[in-house]
Amino acid sequence: MFSTAAGLLGWPYFLWHLKSRGQGESFWPRLGLKLPEGPRPPGSPRLWLHGVSVGEIQAAIPLVTELRTLLPRAAFIISTGTETGQMLARQHFSPLGALVCYFPLDIPWGVRRYLDYLRPQVFIGLESEIWPNFLSQAHQRGVRLALVNARLSDNSLRRFLKYNRYLSDIFNLYDVVAPGSLPDFERFQRLGISPSRLNLTGNLKYDRLLQGRDETRLQDFRGCLQGTEPGQAGGPVWLAASTHPGEEALVADAFQELLAPYPALTLVLAPRHPQRAPELARLFARRGLSCQLWTGLKAGREPRRQKVVIIDTIGDLFTLFGAADVTFVGGSLVPHGGQNILEPAAWGRAPIYGPHLGNFLWAQAIIEEAGAGILVKDAASLAQAVRHLLDHPGERQELGRLAQAALIPHQGAARRQAELIAGLAQKATD
Repeated sequence: MFSTAAGLLGWPYFLWHLKSRGQGESFWPRLGLKLPEGPRPPGSPRLWLHGVSVGEIQAAIPLVTELRTLLPRAAFIISTGTETGQMLARQHFSPLGALVCYFPLDIPWGVRRYLDYLRPQVFIGLESEIWPNFLSQAHQRGVRLALVNARLSDNSLRRFLKYNRYLSDIFNLYDVVAPGSLPDFERFQRLGISPSRLNLTGNLKYDRLLQGRDETRLQDFRGCLQGTEPGQAGGPVWLAASTHPGEEALVADAFQELLAPYPALTLVLAPRHPQRAPELARLFARRGLSCQLWTGLKAGREPRRQKVVIIDTIGDLFTLFGAADVTFVGGSLVPHGGQNILEPAAWGRAPIYGPHLGNFLWAQAIIEEAGAGILVKDAASLAQAVRHLLDHPGERQELGRLAQAALIPHQGAARRQAELIAGLAQKATD
């Protein structure tokens, strides 16, 4: 009843939210009023894997690779909740024969229409997918349910415990809950999930990082970033990645301070939401800094002439970490919860980050245990950290080596999670 009312009353806000981000394609599908385009892919079992946005879809890549090995005849449905995630899913999974679509909001009619059309046998949610209507209807239809790379923050746990009786029933609809870290495992235990359903498997994002490096692509990106103006070619590159509103001004302050000792320094700015590129170009222009968009450089339509390059594409950021000399990971200088600081580590780059890493404490623990992370708090300390790494290339290389080595013991989560899902698939098709 509540979800129905929310769907009827909340759609204007949902549409406004999408339009404010320059989006809107997902509006009708997510309301359940437009079904996925194209027929269901052939094969058995039918696996529906859902990840909200870019990070979850990237994490799904090694999992799907392992599932295709274990279940070579399986049919895959990949859904996302955001349009940026949808773009990446189409790029990667459509060529593999998967049906890529949006995930319906948790409104009864939308859930029912999607389940009737897609008819999954196993549903796999990534990280924190708790949709009561969807899970209840899928369970009633005999769909096997898995939550993998499961994540539960301290704040979410405190909120959930207030409604533990209700939420415990919802979580126990999952046949498998596979937390990505020991702290997450312990928090799920406190929710009262049956021990037979809980499996500590490790985090998919570890597997994706080391397996997903493309050296040919890396060399192409490095070539795109080479400057053509005198004194630019061969200059150092600083990547400020996954930045959020409020952080770009701090990055700009730090960059302007760094131009005195490093006039050939290039700043590559990759906002978390690429559609903000025009807004950020205006921010830098007000400071007297001209920008270029990455699309023109990547396509070879123009050489790099400006000191600031703004990334306005989806799916390129991971390789750009390898193309940079120094990396800062955003979402961390403002109270957003951080982004994945292990991505630069995969390329042998020591990550710089701010104090707000509440959603990535597991990654922070790995990096700081290795002694490879650099914590900053404002524009001044950010500029100081970048300059220190540029001034000391030997130390920069050693910190990068330590960061990369810290990932190696954590490999194998994709295989372990795929084996759990294959077990559910066997039960679903018996």
